[in-house]
Amino acid sequence: MISELRDSTAHVFVDAIDTPALDEIDAHHLLRVLRVKPSDAVTVSDGRGKWCSCVVSADAGIEATSEVFTTAAPNWRLTVAFSPVKGERAEWTVQKLTEIGIDEIIVLAPTIRSVVRWDDGRSNKNIQRLRRVAREAAMQSRRTWLPVVHGATEMSTIANLFIADPTGDCLDASHRVIAVGPEGGFAPQETQNCAGLVSLGDTVLRAETAAISAAVLMSDYRRKQGQP
Repeated sequence: MISELRDSTAHVFVDAIDTPALDEIDAHHLLRVLRVKPSDAVTVSDGRGKWCSCVVSADAGIEATSEVFTTAAPNWRLTVAFSPVKGERAEWTVQKLTEIGIDEIIVLAPTIRSVVRWDDGRSNKNIQRLRRVAREAAMQSRRTWLPVVHGATEMSTIANLFIADPTGDCLDASHRVIAVGPEGGFAPQETQNCAGLVSLGDTVLRAETAAISAAVLMSDYRRKQGQP
């Protein structure tokens, strides 16, 4: 990671990188929660790879102190799809997937064995919340590319999808889109048209643990190939 990003007091996202400005929520977070002081160095990003160094001003604004830099997008994107899980575990899953560096996070539409089923109204509300979680996690982990969080997606519409399954092949760099089922797993008919099965190890994992394991393994393979 670039040292200026790693060492900054805080990292926030702005709409326009050339004229950075904090919204009310981010200003409150910086000044009241993180206790950032005027003249403290922070970094800002547009969430699409561009970023710069700034200082916080006394009136809760920010002033650029460097040119605008661009972090190249990875040559290949990593995607994890998962079924909704109980309680706040979906938020935790999205948070960790973001911190690890996953580019696209897909919340699957209900499957045959799904325990948690979001109706349309609840689904929209929950997805908006998960996007906020992803944004906050991207700030914490100093990402310059925001992950995309998709909601209520049918498995059949996801291209090149591999299914996490104990009987699958060992994960390697060719596995870039992986779906993790609900606690009961996917029904056999749901996996017939996928690109293949991929194993995450010899133990039985909870749904959210499987999602994180897949993310770590995929991210590590991408890093070893010299990708960011």
